[in-house]
Amino acid sequence: MANPSFLFVELATEHANQVGVLKQLAGVVRSADGEVLAWAPPGRISCLEPGTVAAGILLARWAEPGGAMDAATRTIVAMLTPAVLPHSTPLVLTVNGLPREGLPEMMEIPTIASVPVAPKSPPNALMVIRGSVSDQARIDGYRDVILPMLKERGGYYEVFALQPDEVTALSGQWTEQIFAISRWPRRANAEDFWYSERYQTVAIPRRLGAGHFSVHLLDATD
Repeated sequence: MANPSFLFVELATEHANQVGVLKQLAGVVRSADGEVLAWAPPGRISCLEPGTVAAGILLARWAEPGGAMDAATRTIVAMLTPAVLPHSTPLVLTVNGLPREGLPEMMEIPTIASVPVAPKSPPNALMVIRGSVSDQARIDGYRDVILPMLKERGGYYEVFALQPDEVTALSGQWTEQIFAISRWPRRANAEDFWYSERYQTVAIPRRLGAGHFSVHLLDATD
């Protein structure tokens, strides 16, 4: 079975009717047999990492890539072109997710295969991480700290893309190295991870100056 495929849409904050457009995009996804994981305008999304730019976001998933997803993404890009301001280019990315069996060769990375799946009520939360690394050794040390912390709070990765060409830009540009999506039982679990003393005083210093990142946190809708 092929890996699931994910769609990420980001609209700049100056968009005039974000809620209406995001609802419309969600309808396109569902009509093409996709699953809308989350969508929200900027006011309902937390920008955790300093420097993260506020934006409206939609996340969707297909069980496997194919014609339905291709049709949906073509429709979404075509819809967004006239809907945004002339100087604003929406970012539309596709990326493969992790398989159901997780990452057997990297069991330290929490996935659906190694962390119990939380019930969908109360709503789960999704964290979107993007960035690039300039000092891999320091980032490895950072991951050694945070991966057990994710598991302790019921968090796990659904997307963990690190290799070239894993992310495809259908609109806008993709210039980063890392794209990841982690799922949490609820927003409070993710916030407890991010704002914990261990993350703030131990994990963050390990990666300062070793790369740059943006991190958005939003509630799941399905």
